[in-house]
Amino acid sequence: MKLITSKKQIAENLITFNSYRDSHNTYRREFFYERLRLGKIFVYGIVKDKFLFSPSRFADYINCSAEKHDAFSGKDGKQTTPTITKHLGKPADSEDVENAYLSLCAELEISPSNKRRTYWLIELDSMSISTRVFGGNNEYPDEVEKYVEGATKRVIVNAYERSSEARAACLNHHGYDCVVCGFNFESKFGAKIGAKFIHVHHLTPISRNSQQHKIDPINELRPVCPNCHAMLHRSDPPFSIEELREILDSSNTTNKP
Repeated sequence: MKLITSKKQIAENLITFNSYRDSHNTYRREFFYERLRLGKIFVYGIVKDKFLFSPSRFADYINCSAEKHDAFSGKDGKQTTPTITKHLGKPADSEDVENAYLSLCAELEISPSNKRRTYWLIELDSMSISTRVFGGNNEYPDEVEKYVEGATKRVIVNAYERSSEARAACLNHHGYDCVVCGFNFESKFGAKIGAKFIHVHHLTPISRNSQQHKIDPINELRPVCPNCHAMLHRSDPPFSIEELREILDSSNTTNKP
C-alpha cells in the first residue's frame, strides 16, 4: 500500500472509514467499531457539527479500505505519523476533541482504550470529497444469475455501459493472461472453449466517473481472470493490481510446504 500524498486523500479516507459505521456489511461495521476503540492518533473533521474520526493508520494509505487495512499487516506508525504531519501539522492534545471522541464511544456503547490520544484536524467543507456511503461488494461487476423461488431472473450487477471496442483494444494490447496471477484459459482448457476468454477490469471503477467519458483501453483497462476480478472487488475502493499481486505472492510464500 502506498502512503497518501495530499490532504484530499486523507479526507477521502476519513469519509470512507466513517461510512462503515452504519454499513449493511457486518465485517465493515465491526471494523469501524474496533478501530475507533483502539485508536491512539486520529484524524478528525467536523461536518454540520458532527465529529468524524479516523485512526491514522487508516487515513494514511491511498484509497484505504477495511479489507486493505487487514490484508496488509505491516503498517507502521513510524511511517504514517510523519506523512500525515507533513500535510496537517503535528497532532495535538485537545480536551474538546477528546470529549467529542468519548461522547461518540458512549453513543456507540464501546469502551475506548486507556491510551493517551492526540488529534489532527482536517477541514472538510472546503474540499471536493467523493463520499462513499456503502462498503464494497463481494461480487465482481459482471452479470450474475439470481434464483427466486424456483424461477431464474437475470440481474445486472453493474448497469454502466461497457464498450466492446475498448475491451477488444485492451486485449489486443495486453493479451489474454491475467495480469495478477498469470492464468490463461486457452492454456488450461484448450482452444475450443478457452481461446480469447478473460475478464476486463477497469483500473478506476466506472461507477466513480459521474459523466460519460471516452475510455483509454490501454491505460485504463487490464485483463484479469474471474477469480482475481472478484478479489479485486472485495475491497471498496478496489485493490490495485499491484496490491493484489503482493497479497497473492505473500500467500503463496506462506503456504509453501
